[in-house]
Amino acid sequence: MIFKTWLLNGLFHSAPGYLSIEGDEISFTLIDTGTFGRKKLDLVVGKKGAFEQISEGREFEVFRTQRSGANFHSPWYMFMGGGVLTLGNGTHKLSFMQPQNTKFPYQRLGIIRESDITDFKDGRELGKRFNAFINNKNSPW
Repeated sequence: MIFKTWLLNGLFHSAPGYLSIEGDEISFTLIDTGTFGRKKLDLVVGKKGAFEQISEGREFEVFRTQRSGANFHSPWYMFMGGGVLTLGNGTHKLSFMQPQNTKFPYQRLGIIRESDITDFKDGRELGKRFNAFINNKNSPW
């Protein structure tokens, strides 16, 4: 299953991508640079050349991990509509609700209608479900 998700950094930066959950494997892939500049995006994802790869129309996988190696925390101000995913190699701030400064580019995935992608109408519902999935290792998706 895939869910539209945004990578966040600070108060102003966001980039759209998708969270993929297959069994116990979780991955996050960016499909657009959003509000990030070259240096900032490469720094946030930890790989030089990520900005160029996305700018050329290719997707960029930010992480792929097993849920056993992850923890998720949703700060009060995100109202369970996102949160901080902690992995062994760092943290990623994710939002399941569209930030006002970055629209989701469905066309980059070859999708014309929003209903063509598995989606929750309410990002908070996804946040609650993702939190339970990550932090309760016995919980099925």
